Amino acid sequence: MVFLFVLSFILSLSFHTLFLKLFKKLDLLKNIGKFPFIGGLSFYLAFVFTYILFSFVKRIYLPPQLLWIMLFSFIILAIGIFDDIKDFSLKTRIFIQILFIVVFLLYAKRMQVYFLPPWLNYLFSFLWIMGITNAFNLIDIGDGLCGGVSLIASLSFFAVLIAKGDFLLAGLFLSLSGAISAFLIFNFPPAKVFMGNSGSHFLGFIFASLSMYGDYATLDNPIALTLPLLMLFFPIIDTLFLIVTRLRKGIVPLRKSDDHIYMRLLSSGWNGEKTLFSVYFVSALWGLCGIFAALGCNPLFLISVAAASFYTFRIILKAGLAR
Repeated sequence: MVFLFVLSFILSLSFHTLFLKLFKKLDLLKNIGKFPFIGGLSFYLAFVFTYILFSFVKRIYLPPQLLWIMLFSFIILAIGIFDDIKDFSLKTRIFIQILFIVVFLLYAKRMQVYFLPPWLNYLFSFLWIMGITNAFNLIDIGDGLCGGVSLIASLSFFAVLIAKGDFLLAGLFLSLSGAISAFLIFNFPPAKVFMGNSGSHFLGFIFASLSMYGDYATLDNPIALTLPLLMLFFPIIDTLFLIVTRLRKGIVPLRKSDDHIYMRLLSSGWNGEKTLFSVYFVSALWGLCGIFAALGCNPLFLISVAAASFYTFRIILKAGLAR
């Protein structure tokens, strides 16, 4: 398993270095803001190549539904690259996403909550993918922010899946972790490379789709059904905070503004390093909540939820009071 992380890390590091040298040779580095997609493209290629190579060498059978996820992850990356170059309007972006998710759900695995009717599972699957995909795009507002939160979430999923014996899905998350880790070397403040809409939408989609593919809850441990929600809690809570704050200001929720928790913490007087690591800390606490939830409703789960809730409330209160 460690081999997957190392190989993905090396490939991601190589792709980032290669693209930076290419941009420098073509004299495009001064216009890097116009080409933010090289980070997302680099860690996507490392992630996919690593798992394709590993599957080929180990002769691992990839289920059709998992192959659909990999195919559609490429499609959303490609759409994101065009978005980075052309800068789609909000209406165009939403229309493309709705069409993309509807087509994806026709072929891929949807939520399967046994006490819900099929149409409601389909609706919740649609809302989950739409919400998480855009949540990761929305938190891509600062150097190292989206990448760091993604790395923490990916490692959390890996830990849960290893404990459950789902080595196939765990390997995917470990490959993703290696690719993101190399990206953070270039993206950590001050950033040299950015992931762009292509990278953030890819990350959101891959987390949303793979979290639906995995089976977490059992009749003995229904609380495990909340695992994906817990481990992706910071992007979710930041999106909800953003929507509520913008509505209170009379702004359309999907329009741009500086009302993110991260931006509000910066304006409150916290420096960039303190703000970034506070977000990492809260994300890691929620990741632990998800890991402990896999064991059932135990004291460690309750303590981690209490700690995560306390620190989340603390930064939300701090952000809410900022101007």
